[in-house]
Amino acid sequence: MSSVHYIASWFYYESSDEASYYPQMGRRGDSPLAHSVYMQIQVPFFVTFRHYNPEARLLFFTNLESLPRFLSELFQQLEVEVVTLPYKCAPPKGWYHSWANQFYLYDILQYMEQRMGDRDTFTVIDADCICQHPLMTFFEQVVNTGSGLYANETADGWTSSDLNQAQATEIYCAFYKKEPRERLYYYGGEFISLRGDKVREVNQAYGPLWDYNLKLYQDNKPKLNQEALMFSVLAEHLQIRNSIGNAYIKRIWTSPDFNNCQPEDRQLAIWHLPYEKRRGLHYLYNDLVRSHYHITDERLFWENASRYCGVPKITMWKRCRDFMQKLKDIFIR
Repeated sequence: MSSVHYIASWFYYESSDEASYYPQMGRRGDSPLAHSVYMQIQVPFFVTFRHYNPEARLLFFTNLESLPRFLSELFQQLEVEVVTLPYKCAPPKGWYHSWANQFYLYDILQYMEQRMGDRDTFTVIDADCICQHPLMTFFEQVVNTGSGLYANETADGWTSSDLNQAQATEIYCAFYKKEPRERLYYYGGEFISLRGDKVREVNQAYGPLWDYNLKLYQDNKPKLNQEALMFSVLAEHLQIRNSIGNAYIKRIWTSPDFNNCQPEDRQLAIWHLPYEKRRGLHYLYNDLVRSHYHITDERLFWENASRYCGVPKITMWKRCRDFMQKLKDIFIR
């Protein structure tokens, strides 16, 4: 029997009582603008992933009972399955000042365990990503190795969400009563791909580590503040660590303060564009609405995507358009 390949994105809407801060948006999770932006970026995400992966099963996870009309129509057109899930893995109130919705990933993995065969693959990707090449070769690698991960930081001394590599290693050693086989990598939560049997292993290992993480919180000690830090420790424990995903995706920063884009990034299968949520991805959303959610001319689409998103170069046109967008955002709460 052939493997089923699932590709998913997600959005968890925070109430005012549980909302935390999202630095890339400059707003809390209950902001109407944040909600609107995250709905819009689903369009370039799912249009591009469906265009290049017609045989994949596309899933969208959310706690929303209803979606904007444009998104419902898009999902029907592209055969995207909407899965409504509550947030059972939510951290306690006051856990951390940002990214409070990120542990929703583990609710998603628990759901997927029930519907995946051992040789199926599940790839969960942040919605501020777009796809420009088929991923079948990647899926085959995941079937053969069990996982395909994006190692965002491999060098010594990384820090993420106020936890550094040394502290993460200390947590690993204290809980598992052993040293890691090699230094801990930071696996970016924007791109995780697992074979079905590995989904089950992650779910089984998650509970005990989460309970220990809660104890650290209660004792006011350094803890794994978000889902990618949790996964980085789990990956070492389960020995599913690799950097297969690095050949396919990169976290491409295009902000005036930090730009890590290289000419070769233009050829990557997947661009992760955190800074472009309200900029380049918004411009692509507008184009796709006008084209009724179709990529009719691939060359033109990717020329525009490159120009809109600054991959591989930020032009004066983009600087001006982004400035005008910033002025609009000032008047939107």
